[in-house]
Amino acid sequence: KDYLVFLRDQVQQILDDGGSLDEAYQIDQTAYKHWHTYDELAARNAGRVFERMEFE
Repeated sequence: KDYLVFLRDQVQQILDDGGSLDEAYQIDQTAYKHWHTYDELAARNAGRVFERMEFE
């Protein structure tokens, strides 16, 4: 749950600043690097959250 709250907060800041999907891919998620699927999913997760929130 904390991870999703973190991602949504970061993406909201990007959107508020007029940022892009590329910026979402660059969100620093290293606090979660210890997770088994971090390398495969971190950027993808940020992108999906951005795409869902973009038109909220």
